[in-house]
Amino acid sequence: MKRLLLVLTILANMFLGGCISEELTDIGIAVSVGIDKSEDGYLVTYQVMNPKAISSKAPNEAPVVLYTESGKDLFQIKRKITQQSPRKMYHSHLRTVIFSEEIAKEGIKDMMDFFVRGHEYRTDFYFLIAKGTTAHNILKVITPFETVPQMEVYNALEKSEKNWAPTKTIKIYELINKIISDGDNPVIPGVEIIDPKDKSDSNDNLKLSDATKLRVTSLGVFKKDKFVGWLAEDESRGYNYIRGNVETTAGYIEYEQNRISFEVVKADEKRKVYMLNGKPAINVEINLTHNISAITGNLDLTDEDIAKKVNDAAEKKLKMVINSSLKRAKEDFGSDIFGFGEDIHRAYPKLWNDIKDDWNNEFIELPVNIDVKVKLNGLGASTKSVFSKGD
Repeated sequence: MKRLLLVLTILANMFLGGCISEELTDIGIAVSVGIDKSEDGYLVTYQVMNPKAISSKAPNEAPVVLYTESGKDLFQIKRKITQQSPRKMYHSHLRTVIFSEEIAKEGIKDMMDFFVRGHEYRTDFYFLIAKGTTAHNILKVITPFETVPQMEVYNALEKSEKNWAPTKTIKIYELINKIISDGDNPVIPGVEIIDPKDKSDSNDNLKLSDATKLRVTSLGVFKKDKFVGWLAEDESRGYNYIRGNVETTAGYIEYEQNRISFEVVKADEKRKVYMLNGKPAINVEINLTHNISAITGNLDLTDEDIAKKVNDAAEKKLKMVINSSLKRAKEDFGSDIFGFGEDIHRAYPKLWNDIKDDWNNEFIELPVNIDVKVKLNGLGASTKSVFSKGD
């Protein structure tokens, strides 16, 4: 019934939105497009819904069908797919676009133009990079929870962005604006295959308790439109704190042989540009509020002195994580992914006009001060470890 409702909802949206003139029996609903490199130029894979399988009329069939074609031009490939598919590709319900690392290293600017100009493409789909594999291999995996695999990835992106600090979604206009900006480079999240098995591209994968899965992973760094490398998980976390992208997340600190787990319930970010020795500098202030989730060890956080030391330890750890992200962006990538250039542009437009043409090199030498303040908000249902003995 849930599968039938999914199909009916999508079809109803198509009719009510007045966005389709073709007969439903003449179109294939593409939910994802994967772009790899080929000898011809592009190798494009479409993940297309199989309505029979989703509506349970053919439960033994795969819920999606893949169509793959190569060529030098994306629009030509889109039309050429009709040699294989009995239905014309329909893209208004696209959820993800996935680039291989190889194709992203060459530059994605021309592909962005294709997705913007196409009248079928809306603006609510997300971009990803296939980490350690091809986009085609990502789209082959039949995932266990959602009927349509790329809906699972789409939902995981949205949930993890809100609940797990290292993740960040990016849509088409945000990506384009960062590519054309002189003082802000984009990041794109990765997606990878975990627990790969021989039959991950068939319904047999759904019968396994440890089935092959897809995982949204850390952030890929770009310099303009070219992919230059990956941030580690903690570095991705540091990036999102600087950008003010963190809503809530989880973490822990070690303090005197105790482990304190906490939930971040609020994270505010303030940035200020100032002049230092005649050159621009940035101050980033992070104000974080957290609740204690668990304590391993015998620690009493009702003691104000201990609570302060725990907050100090949390501040020190977060500052270290943020500085590691800054260091990586400067020393390994030479890419201002934090938008500091745009901050300088707004604060000192005349100065920015003088330095913008060489900003990525200027960014490497930019002084950035990180100020972290952590406030303990709640101790949970117990103020000590549940195994602590009372006096």
